[in-house]
Parts: sequence; C-alpha cells; structure tokens
Amino acid sequence: MERINSINREKKKMKGIGDHHSSGSPLVDDPINSLSDCLIESILSLLPLKDAARASLVSSRWRTLWTSAPLCIDDSSLHRQPSAFSTLRSENAWCRQAVFDIISKHQGPIQSCRLTRFDHPLFHVTVDRLLKILVDKHIQQLSLSFSNWRAKTGYLLPDSFFSCKTLLKLKLYICCLPKIVSPPIFPRIKEVVLTSVSLLDDSFITHLLSSPSLEKLHLYKCTGYQCIVVSSPNLMELVVTDRARLFGNVKEVTIESAPNLKSLVLSETATMGTVVSIKHAPKLALLGFICLDLVKLQIGGGTFKRESRSSDIVLCGPRTLLPSVKSLAVIVNFSDEKQILLMSSILQCFPFLETLDVKLVNRMTVNETNMEAVWVEGGPFSFLNHLKQVTLKGFSEHRAVVDFANFLILNALVLKEIALLCSTVDLCYKKNWVEERCRELRYKERSSPLKIEFLEDWVSHPKFAAWNLVLD
Repeated sequence: MERINSINREKKKMKGIGDHHSSGSPLVDDPINSLSDCLIESILSLLPLKDAARASLVSSRWRTLWTSAPLCIDDSSLHRQPSAFSTLRSENAWCRQAVFDIISKHQGPIQSCRLTRFDHPLFHVTVDRLLKILVDKHIQQLSLSFSNWRAKTGYLLPDSFFSCKTLLKLKLYICCLPKIVSPPIFPRIKEVVLTSVSLLDDSFITHLLSSPSLEKLHLYKCTGYQCIVVSSPNLMELVVTDRARLFGNVKEVTIESAPNLKSLVLSETATMGTVVSIKHAPKLALLGFICLDLVKLQIGGGTFKRESRSSDIVLCGPRTLLPSVKSLAVIVNFSDEKQILLMSSILQCFPFLETLDVKLVNRMTVNETNMEAVWVEGGPFSFLNHLKQVTLKGFSEHRAVVDFANFLILNALVLKEIALLCSTVDLCYKKNWVEERCRELRYKERSSPLKIEFLEDWVSHPKFAAWNLVLD
C-alpha cells in the first residue's frame, strides 16, 4: 500500500511539472532556454552544417537564430538519403543546388566555406555568382578545389573577388589567377595556401606580400611566377615548392625585410638554379633546403656564388652570421668535393644551430677521397657547441659520408641523437652491413652518451617531418 501511495505522489509531481511547462512559462531548471541569443548563435556557428540545421529544429527560437548565426559550410559533408535511382552525378547536382540555396538565403555573415564539387567548366558562372555572394556576406575563410577539371585551363577567379575586405584565410587547388592591376588585394588576409595554381605573372604574389596582415604563405607546385621578393612586416612562414623536377621556374627568392619571419622552407627544385638571398630576417629559426648545387646564396652581406657551372663557389664580402637559426636542412652531393667545401663554409654562418638535417643525393658515384681534413682543419664551427640532433637521409658507406658523421660524433659535445636513414638494400639485404658501419663510426670515443639509429629510409620519414612536404 505504501508503494502505491509513493507512485501516486510521483505521478502528481510529474503532472505538476507538465502543467507548468504547458502554461508557457519557461522551466526553472532549464539551462538551455536561459542562454542568450548571442551565445546560442556562437554555439551553432561551431557545429557542422548538418548538425547545426538539426539543432535549429529544437525550437522556433533556435530556428530563427540559426539563419542569422555565422555560417560554416563544407559541401563534402552534405549528403541526402540514398535511393535506388541515385547516381554520383545526381548527388553532386543536388549538393551544388543545396550549397547555392543555403548561401543565397542565409542572412550572413558566412564564417567559412569549402567547395569541392564544382569541378567542371559548365559551372564557371555558378562559381562566379557564389563568390560574389560570399564577398557580399563577409566571407572569412574560403577553400576552393577543382581537382577533377579536365579543361586545358582551370577556373579563372574573377577580378572582383580580390577586393574582399573580410577574407582571412584562402586555400586554392588547381585554378588560375589573373594579373592583378588594381591593388591592394585582401587587406586583412592572414593565411594563403596555393596548390597547383597557375599564375599569369608575379603580380599576385607581389601584391599579396605587401599585405600588412599576411602571416603565412604556402606555394605548392604553382607555375607562372619567377620572383618572390618578401618585404612583409608580419609574415611568419613561407613555403615554396616548384613544379618542375629538373629545372624549376623560380628564379629568385629574396627576403628583403621580414622582421617576424620564423620559417623559410624551399624544395630542392625551388633552389636549384635559383638566387636565394636572406638580407633581413632576425627571427628566422627554421631554414631549408639549401641546395649546395647553387648559383648564388646571399646571407646578409656575404654572398656565395659561382661564375660558371664548372667553377668553384666563392664567398664574396664579409661572412654574415644568422644566430637565430636553430634548425637547418641542406642537400649535398658528397661525391662532389666542391659541395663539401661549400657546406663547411656555409655551416659557419649558423653558430647556434641545434638541429641539422642533411639529404644526400647522387650516391651512385663513389667518393673514396679522404675529406676528414676539410672538417678538422676548417672552421670555426661554433654550432658544435649547441648541436643536439642530426639526421642523414641517404646514409651510405662512402668515405666522405662516414668522415662527416664521425666529425659530428667526435666534436658535437652536446649531441644527443643521430639518425641514419639508409636504403632498404643496405639495411635489409646486405649481410653485416650495419655492424660494419658501427665499426667505422667512432662513437665509443665520445665522453658523453649518444643515441645512433639505423633506420630504413622512405619518402615521408618522421625524422624528416619538417621537410617532407617539400621533398622532391
């Protein structure tokens, strides 16, 4: 009987709650309804488009808030209920129409937009209209990908798009950029990533680097430009990879004035036959690759250059130090004595180097010349007092390579780890190969412990993580 009375009391309590809710007054203990409109809009703007649309169905109040909350749209996340008659073509057509309707009808602002399904020249006009709407609704982050286009020329962005005053981040994949005749462009832009983009000339990059707010610029396998001259007060990161594998199209990379530049990453083909000049970058901490098969390398007031392909590389002017550089990557052919001599000279420019990554090339030519004297008698090598980690990608049994490894092992007193990335043939199929290399390396003569790793080399090795994106 007592149990029945308890159940009845609970029913009355629940009925009272229901009556209170149905009367129209808000629940006392409901924290969601007590949130302000501004906070709910912020929550909805952080959700994926599909989840935000579902959340807006919670109440009529949320439905109106969602249409005015900052919009984040990614067409790759839009899917409808599959049917027996669905095809990839029909799904893409539905998605394109859905994206256009959402962007057109949303009040704005539009926080971010990613478009990947407008991959045919027939949609030129649609993309132009979308870009105009996005500019009008204050787009902040935009990503455009046209990876499946089969046209001879990619999508050419309209001139009016470059006047967008709210854009902060831009990512473009396989398209064309026009000649810029009415600067400035993107006055608030902070980050630009271009992949396989065709430029008509240097004007886009020139005007982009003049933007006072630009912090990050990545150019992956782009074509049509030849010179990069950096004079940017806030640029912190510059990455350049060239499309051509043998002869790059980049002729000049000059850091004229970049007081906040911390990372300069260049691919092998982007520096091969290229004039690289670093005049003023007091905070530069990450630098690479420096290809030692170079034409001209200027560091401050000193210039390393060669007059002809067969001549020696000489230092003209006083040697300038870059004490801010903590991580350096070089590409060197240890079968070329001129490149070894150049490497010994260039390393003297980085007195506080902590990480050294070396990519060894052209291992087919064996160099048995004793190059130990280059390192022992050269210098001064101030970086040896700070060097902590070394990676040799393409390590082999060649005499010059082993001499360089031993030089670091014996003289880098604070060195903690050296990773030797070896070919699969040497490491796995040559009997006692590792044991023979261990006998050649003089690590037992060190006074401090040192970790030496023999690792199988591959393209994107984690030991080369800082440079994997620009390896050719």
